[in-house]
Amino acid sequence: MYSFSQAFAKRKRKQPDLNTGELDAHIYHEKIRSVVLEGSRALLEAGRQCGYLTEALTAPPSESVQSHECCLAALCDMAKQLPLMDESVEAPVQTLNRDGLDPSLDLFSYITENPFDCAYEVTLMKERYLLPPRSRFLLSDITRMHPLVNSGDKFDLIVLDPPWENKSVKRSNRYSSLPSSQLKQLPVPALAAPECLVVTWVTNRVKHLRFIKEELYPYWEVEVLAEWLWVKVTRSGEFVFPLDSPHKKPYEVLVLGRYRRATDHADRSSAAEELPEQRLLMSVPSVLHSHKPSLSDVLKPYISPKPKCLELFARSLQRDWTSWGNEVIKFQHSSYFTRERAEEPSKTSETPLTQ
Repeated sequence: MYSFSQAFAKRKRKQPDLNTGELDAHIYHEKIRSVVLEGSRALLEAGRQCGYLTEALTAPPSESVQSHECCLAALCDMAKQLPLMDESVEAPVQTLNRDGLDPSLDLFSYITENPFDCAYEVTLMKERYLLPPRSRFLLSDITRMHPLVNSGDKFDLIVLDPPWENKSVKRSNRYSSLPSSQLKQLPVPALAAPECLVVTWVTNRVKHLRFIKEELYPYWEVEVLAEWLWVKVTRSGEFVFPLDSPHKKPYEVLVLGRYRRATDHADRSSAAEELPEQRLLMSVPSVLHSHKPSLSDVLKPYISPKPKCLELFARSLQRDWTSWGNEVIKFQHSSYFTRERAEEPSKTSETPLTQ
């Protein structure tokens, strides 16, 4: 029988000497490669049968999204000069008004909520944003997260998409990165309900993956349970990058675990379905840089009914979710949506927007 270890041993002898870190990364990506190749076949076939992947679409669309110049992160830095909100405030939440114009809202010290059952277009800081139904957000950096903690909410699902340090980010200057060590400052234990599902997006650097599994999750008292893969394909069903590319890979990793303090005695059998250790997710990535697919439907079987969900380092909002980040409403700007006329106009003057 021709095993993986035999195949790798033959390849290894033909390659130059690798240091320990490079060797670990090589072994890891070789294992992932076989998982992606095997798991993708069935997903691609199912996608084609459903009409999601069409061979005729062999080239990306020629139209590009007009990027809005985002100054939210800079505004968060400026907001640090403002006095801190009284941390004794029990409910640091402010809701939108019906008129859609809220010049007095303090977006940096309070959680802002759209309490309505429909999306709402509002003017914030002289810019127009579309807020999904029943969505909440806090615009701040990592030093001013106390409104989230003071809200008293305990979340059943926490998804993180940290701005990992890497050379590509430094060259492009698209957003500021964050050293891994600073992630420990996030108040995840204060925000997590018992058995909270914690999900972290991580780049393909083995160094970051090891940090999450060996340092970050244990520090938060999160038990590592699974490692999933998001495979990115074109609209014709091809990997967005070659699997053997030494730099960019056509997949990203999700590390999943549950918040389980030693002092908690939660009934683990009452948690939703058991989390599979491995799972392959596949989709055509957004044209917006580093914009991840929503995990709401994918994770629904593994969390409690009517869960409270939180996204950290968010750059867009989701229906029924709370979101935090220093660019949390970036992709909710009206410039990222197209305006369509409703067939039966409502009594209000608002016009539906689609993204």
